[in-house]
Amino acid sequence: MIDNPFLLEDSAVRSLNRARIVELGGVAAPEGVLGATGYELLSAASLGQQIAAAADRLGLDPAQPDLIRRFDACFGHSQARPHALAIARDYGRRLGCLLLMLARGAPANRAARHEWAEAHWAFWRAQRRVVLGGGLLAGQLGAHAVAAAQELLAEAGETGLAAERARFGAYLPLVGLARAVPPGCRNALVFDFGQTAVKRGLATYQAGQLGQLSLCHDAPSVCDERFAEEARERWERMAALIGEGWQALPGALRPHTAIGIALACYLFGGQPSARDRGCYGALGRLAPNLAEFVAGELARRLGQAVPVVLLHDGAAAAMAYAGAERAVVITLGTAIGNGFPPAAGAAWPLAPGFALAEQIA
Repeated sequence: MIDNPFLLEDSAVRSLNRARIVELGGVAAPEGVLGATGYELLSAASLGQQIAAAADRLGLDPAQPDLIRRFDACFGHSQARPHALAIARDYGRRLGCLLLMLARGAPANRAARHEWAEAHWAFWRAQRRVVLGGGLLAGQLGAHAVAAAQELLAEAGETGLAAERARFGAYLPLVGLARAVPPGCRNALVFDFGQTAVKRGLATYQAGQLGQLSLCHDAPSVCDERFAEEARERWERMAALIGEGWQALPGALRPHTAIGIALACYLFGGQPSARDRGCYGALGRLAPNLAEFVAGELARRLGQAVPVVLLHDGAAAAMAYAGAERAVVITLGTAIGNGFPPAAGAAWPLAPGFALAEQIA
């Protein structure tokens, strides 16, 4: 098994948002791909611009909020469907171009990513499976886009690299968090704090396996435009959501319940990079070690010590695929996230009948 040089790297090195596509070895790339970064091609902002540009053909109002969510319904309308499929196919082929660039490591692309050494490119060449999840791929867009990405890889002759859609879609980090909590728990409250929403769930365990994950309705994101200077206020809103979930538990369950938290920022030894001043990276200003701070704060607020797992959302998503070899998990949402599945022994096994339960209040 090839060593993973990304595991101890900072966010600037690990990020695929910064990866720039310069050449693709004769493969016909969609317009605007060459010279663009992963973020410019695949972020929610980029997809939103494509949808807005075709809004009249899709029957959408480009000024409406939640444009990407509304776009999903276009696949079910006969007049809008061809235009929706065209957008999905273009998005998928952009994704395929990014994967192709990573798999081949052409000289011009290497020169554009000076942070990477040969070991980083060798790692990507060795991968055989890319699992694709995240909010953007959760609906109809995901089904068509992933197929288009695999199609482009096949056209380019990269038959050894398989792109597949994640089984649990936008809730992949919640599943990973549920698999990551310490042994001996009977339940786990899990929270995926994203840029646009907070996903929540309650995991239950039986006979040494993760049996079910009951989803709660998404909560509004705690992110706003105030970023670093409001780290304490942001944490207060996060703690309030966690406390709300804790108080909803029957008292008999609390002594056996863990808490899992995923953040949309890279963590190194439980601490965001000092250079990360984004919504969640700014939480690093609260203490020398954010993981220890969160565990201590929750113990104080909840009145008891609670096992707490704090992960980057990409690492949480990858934990859902613990045991997968030569595989990378990529999530597509506000931006691109990535994670690397650990060994199977690092996670709770999934029960044969494991499933996501319907959303609850």
